[in-house]
Amino acid sequence: MPRNRLDKLFLRRIDPTLGNVTALDEVYKKISQSESVKYALGAMQPIDPQYTKATFEQGDRVKNQLDAKLSTSCSFAYQGSVTNDTHIKAKSDLDLLTVIKKFHDLEAPQQPLYPYQGNPVQDMRDLRAACEAVLISSFPQAKVDTSGSKAIAMEGGSLTRKIDVVPASWHHTNRYAQTQLEIYKGVMVFDKDTGNRIPNAPFLHNYLIGERDAITRGGLRKASRLMKSLKYDADKVSISSYDIVAIAYNIEASLLTLPKEAELTIVEICHQYCSTLLANASLRASISVPVGNRKVFCPEGASEEGLAQLTAELAELRDDIISENSRSFTKLAQ
Repeated sequence: MPRNRLDKLFLRRIDPTLGNVTALDEVYKKISQSESVKYALGAMQPIDPQYTKATFEQGDRVKNQLDAKLSTSCSFAYQGSVTNDTHIKAKSDLDLLTVIKKFHDLEAPQQPLYPYQGNPVQDMRDLRAACEAVLISSFPQAKVDTSGSKAIAMEGGSLTRKIDVVPASWHHTNRYAQTQLEIYKGVMVFDKDTGNRIPNAPFLHNYLIGERDAITRGGLRKASRLMKSLKYDADKVSISSYDIVAIAYNIEASLLTLPKEAELTIVEICHQYCSTLLANASLRASISVPVGNRKVFCPEGASEEGLAQLTAELAELRDDIISENSRSFTKLAQ
């Protein structure tokens, strides 16, 4: 394996500003195995909870400023990999949904009893502009990038994490109307460039990831983190982290349900599944993201090229493990 891959893994999984927390004593550093095995096992593990806690604390700093200074009443929620424990960096980015309370959308065939008389698009433009002004004034030393169509990206200064502020409105799905369960409550993310509002279901996504991960006894998240790590460290895999998690979600649950001493097998399971997808166009075209609102492989999703790149990285890691270790691929003595 490339000599610097393990170094990259270690460097992104620690936060020097928090001192010597338990991540500095992670399992992959303890085992007397080859670098490829250490990398594979380390890549599968969750980020230290202290680092994740620090990420949410930085998000709360931003949220508190918006909550106090916005003239429009908003709700706030987090979305993204940190919220479903598939993140792979100690200093992970965090998405902060800033959700307007003036109105909400209804999924058809629901009809409003009292239709909103305002202009939702203008309301969202006003909210976006107000968020930008608050963030720039509240964090004068930070870099506040307002060029993104859907998110205001901010980092630096007193912030130790990158926070993406995402203006949105609520979307009451039919299942939410029927159950009143928050997991079925969606959002409409505002695109300032087009004026469109794009439906998203971050809470249902997280619920489904958690449900499948429980069934696989942690295997789904391990597979997701492994493949995301390979993408990140290779820097040449053109497939989104969201779609990588969706690929892992579509792996047969029984294959990912493994005892801890056999978790190294996840490398081969991921490689075999990606290889099968690459060879089978019908199967590739059939699989959907967890919430089911689009296919994994589609114009706005993953590509065959990106899948080929990911499969190649998995093959390289698998081959490195086999060549560096004479004993069983499926068993790891601690």
